[in-house]
Amino acid sequence: MTRVAADPVDIVLNPSPQVTGSTCQSYSMGLAMSFHSASPFKAETPTELRELERRIRAALTDSATANGRTQPIRDDWRVAMEKVSNGKLTAKWRSFRNLDSALRFAGDMTGITNPEGLGEALSATLVKTPVMLSFNRIGSSNYLPQSHIVTVFGVQIPNATMGENAHPKLLIVNSAVKYNNDVKNICANEDLSDTDKYRATADLTNDYDIHRFGDTHLVTYVDSN
Repeated sequence: MTRVAADPVDIVLNPSPQVTGSTCQSYSMGLAMSFHSASPFKAETPTELRELERRIRAALTDSATANGRTQPIRDDWRVAMEKVSNGKLTAKWRSFRNLDSALRFAGDMTGITNPEGLGEALSATLVKTPVMLSFNRIGSSNYLPQSHIVTVFGVQIPNATMGENAHPKLLIVNSAVKYNNDVKNICANEDLSDTDKYRATADLTNDYDIHRFGDTHLVTYVDSN
């Protein structure tokens, strides 16, 4: 790993898939971490992102196991981010009762509220803080019964208030796009080491279903500790 010198725009525009079926959290955390100015590490190539993804996954698993959990929760995300960044960064999240507040917060965090006008390359270059959202579906890829974590680099914010069924365009990096109508849950425990099962894309899309946590939306992001 090397010290941060520039934003890793190339791995946004030409992303590689996540390592296994259980690493969507650590992939997104590593990608978001790479864009933070205080991060001691960067990932500008698929190989560097994969190394960071594996390190975060190991820290997530260690934290969950130490607390008697079989799967990491967001408390483990915070512990893992602090461990991997040598205490410089942490994971934070905010909950919102409605979609409009959640996505406007995401737009404020990324600083990209017109990705359609800016385009993917300029949006990735100018982004302030990528955020992480959970999805039940993106395009033809379904992620139920659980959900799938994706890194968001911009939100096309409308003038009018967004209802719960709104689908504004989001600039996302999806690390697990499924092939051939595969209905496997990409975030399940099984190891999908056969990379032909999925690929990664950077898309500006409104074809998705955002996951709700009970009656709330969660927006997660990497911040200085």
